[in-house]
Amino acid sequence: MVDVTTHGKQHMADQSMPDDNVELDYIPSSESSEKVRQIVTASVLASLSIAVAPTATMITRVAGWGIALFDPVSLFWIAAFLIGGRRVGVISTCAGTLGLFLYDPTAIGPVFKILATLPMILIPWFGVQKWRAMVGGEALSKPRFYFSMMLLAFVVRLAIMIPANFLYWSLILPTMDGATIMYILAVVLSINSVQSVGDALVPYLVIHPTGVYKYFGIW
Repeated sequence: MVDVTTHGKQHMADQSMPDDNVELDYIPSSESSEKVRQIVTASVLASLSIAVAPTATMITRVAGWGIALFDPVSLFWIAAFLIGGRRVGVISTCAGTLGLFLYDPTAIGPVFKILATLPMILIPWFGVQKWRAMVGGEALSKPRFYFSMMLLAFVVRLAIMIPANFLYWSLILPTMDGATIMYILAVVLSINSVQSVGDALVPYLVIHPTGVYKYFGIW
């Protein structure tokens, strides 16, 4: 007589094994696919930022500084962050910054650009991790949360850029009187205020209300 119970269990076990293998094989494949999407997203937006960099030469410059009051380069870096998260945003920013050296006669422009932009990525990311970790990047689709994080990022940005600019000018100017200090402070506040509004507003309007994040978001 054949032991149906024993053979039945063995047959069922044999049938379940392929499913387990498929599941195990799928996990690394999915992670690899996500990394590819992150790299592609960062690369494309970094390339676009480099491509539009020459247009900044058409924008009116601040007298004596050679710096545009606003330039569109960092818009693509913030967009990369909104779509792909911290890693994508930072990779895009670093790659785009390297590309800026092709157009900038000095190193100070790209260096200041990355210093000013990183807080606009890292502060909102930290806010999501601390208060909206379960939601992820979609949390930044909520205007109140997003712009509160960007306001905090703006404060951190100023805390970095004001000392950085004074350090830069102290290496150029032999002395700085009160009028010079106030002028430098006014220019730094003006440039960073205008740029921060653009960095926060334009990528948000392009990514979230349009549904770009809904279909292409990867965090």
